[in-house]
Amino acid sequence: MAHSNAKSQLDKGDIRHLVAPVWSIAPAALTFPIKRIAVWKVSLDDREIASDVLAAGNSLLSADEIERAKRFHFERDQTYYTHSRLVLRHLLGNYLSIPSEEVRFEYRAQGKPQLAADQNPRALHFNVSHSAGLALIAVGSEHQLGVDLERMKDGVDTAALAERFFSPNECAGLKALPPSLQVAAFYACWTRKEAFLKATGDGLSFPLAGFSVTTHPEHTPVVEEIRGDFEAARRWNLIDLNVAQGYRAALACDRSVASVETYTWN
Repeated sequence: MAHSNAKSQLDKGDIRHLVAPVWSIAPAALTFPIKRIAVWKVSLDDREIASDVLAAGNSLLSADEIERAKRFHFERDQTYYTHSRLVLRHLLGNYLSIPSEEVRFEYRAQGKPQLAADQNPRALHFNVSHSAGLALIAVGSEHQLGVDLERMKDGVDTAALAERFFSPNECAGLKALPPSLQVAAFYACWTRKEAFLKATGDGLSFPLAGFSVTTHPEHTPVVEEIRGDFEAARRWNLIDLNVAQGYRAALACDRSVASVETYTWN
């Protein structure tokens, strides 16, 4: 998740109708995603395979991925990260028709990972988010995409966080909602904004208050303006993803995407 300072505090053409209403079983064979995005939901909280996940990670992940996993203080979080990277490699390897252990990553200036250019002549793009035992992996081609997933928690000072990180329009929108919707609205706004930032790849260089999205958790998500530019905002789609009870998730992509498919990883 971008904006690590905020994250630490938090832990205390319209295609919305094309999102699959349920999470489908994955097809037997994957086809390269042209003008579509596949979003994969992965359950990471399987204690029976935790030791197997870490062992597989040590043999299949790259040195920098193993080092990143070791930065997590708790073994559970190391397992979650490793598990999500193994699934990511499996998916990318299938889409690229190469062994998963041969998939190589490069990192943009803002830290966003991407496939090594020599392995990726068809411009496959991906993005990953995980929270509290679940992960989402979005894969598409030749267009920008970003996904964000958050486990909602009670007791978070949503008003204070909104004042610090959200735009004035978003703060006003949140304040106008009844108390019963405040928490859901905050997380809806947060995931929509993070998905957009991850799609652009700008990360910390693009402040959260520098653009606005709709805040009502039950209304169509929209990027309303980007640094006051309403026309630039129109090239983006935001899609809410119904992942599981107690979670909020959103996908951001440019408007060249024709469809979104949602799958459960088994």
